[in-house]
Amino acid sequence: MKLENFEEWFAIRPNHSDDGDHLTGRLTFDLNKGISLEAVWFSGGAANRSTPLTNSQTLTGWLDYQRRATLIQPWVQSAGGFSIGLNTPVMRERRRFIASALIKNVFLDDIRSTIFTGLEVEHPAFHAWVNPRLVNSDWTQNEHTDFPILSVDVQPPQKRIFELADGTQAEVISMTSVPSSKSITLEERTVLRLRFSQPVAFDTITRMAWRITALFEFLIGARVQAPVYRMPTTNKQSWNNEEREVVAEYWYQPVSRKKRYENPPDIHHLFTFEERSPASLKTLLNHITGSSDELIFLADQIQSVEDHDLYLTQGYLEIIGCLEAFDERTFGSGADPNFKSQLKNLKELVENHGSEDDRTLFNRIAGTASNRFSLVKRLERLHRMWNEDGFRGAPDLTRVRDLRNIVPHGRGLEMSSEIAQEMISFLSYLTALGRYHVMKVLGFTGDQIGDAFLRQPHRYGMFAPQKMSPSYEGNKPKIGE
Repeated sequence: MKLENFEEWFAIRPNHSDDGDHLTGRLTFDLNKGISLEAVWFSGGAANRSTPLTNSQTLTGWLDYQRRATLIQPWVQSAGGFSIGLNTPVMRERRRFIASALIKNVFLDDIRSTIFTGLEVEHPAFHAWVNPRLVNSDWTQNEHTDFPILSVDVQPPQKRIFELADGTQAEVISMTSVPSSKSITLEERTVLRLRFSQPVAFDTITRMAWRITALFEFLIGARVQAPVYRMPTTNKQSWNNEEREVVAEYWYQPVSRKKRYENPPDIHHLFTFEERSPASLKTLLNHITGSSDELIFLADQIQSVEDHDLYLTQGYLEIIGCLEAFDERTFGSGADPNFKSQLKNLKELVENHGSEDDRTLFNRIAGTASNRFSLVKRLERLHRMWNEDGFRGAPDLTRVRDLRNIVPHGRGLEMSSEIAQEMISFLSYLTALGRYHVMKVLGFTGDQIGDAFLRQPHRYGMFAPQKMSPSYEGNKPKIGE
């Protein structure tokens, strides 16, 4: 189920209550323009005594007057009133609300409420990476006619169950379906279901949804259409004298992307997929439910830079910042535990035996001294591992740092074409370096990463180890073999 534009009537519940009069509104969900609510009511009525704005971060109401719904983080974009004539007082008031997300089927009076017990999604990137291949076709030549015969082999549904590190139960179900509008078309579908060990709040759900998108789009190397997330809740609803679990739907405005595929690329153009990945599906799902965001942030920014979603200078700064945070989180800050004591001893030595100029110089140096790796040191550490696995490319890392400093110092708008070209050149290396380290953490070996690089030779082929190049002398058969 993918996100689609729609418009519906929306009956606002003032102060999250059905006791008073509801306020009429028109809700618009637009993938490009966002989520907006136009509300109108009579002046001096229930709206003045009970404003629809509350102290919480949600606005609840009835979608199409019959379906529970919640707007997340609404704010008033515009307000005003209007009358029926020039000489009449204002009869009605109008508000236009903008929201960051919409939750269907539940009232969420408090955004911090822990009512969500799981997460379900049919994500195109996840399906492409799993690649179940349940429908296989083949053509055979018919000796009696000039036309080949098509044979289709349809495999039964598959179901895999995992228990993740935090106790979350994960199910991956692959199946086939027949769209109602095309009775002869078979579609493959893959559903990811997560059941948490205990109910969680809305922020936790959105964080996991972002992680699923960022990680699996990174793994296949492509942006895809944004799906609707289903969220089982602790709420119950009576149906035919039976208490049933209420499943909410998470609707949101996806980040605008310059390159977003309606359908994932063909398997031959995917960066990686499950059959060619040493990282098990369980390992990847543990990253989805884990506590560290540096790895996912880096993966997301790499894909954004590759797809030119960001301005050149913004992409350059973002990728370097993510590499810094990733290096510190993964390999440590580089801090010396004896730094403070050694600095104190040096200070005493300078004060007791140094000249006035020595003391002045020491105070200047001590004020800027850092017990952490600099950006260049971090890039050198990341590049050293890259180089040990045979990957090519040896940029001037000091120059990479210098270009990073141009924008914060206010010279970004005066950047010359030569500097822009340097940034573009370095960005190719930085995204390749980032991909290498993310895949290393996920469990890929150097040769497996090199093989993935060669699957997109127009972008990363130049960085793959020379021994993996078809033109490499070591790969050529010797005469007589």
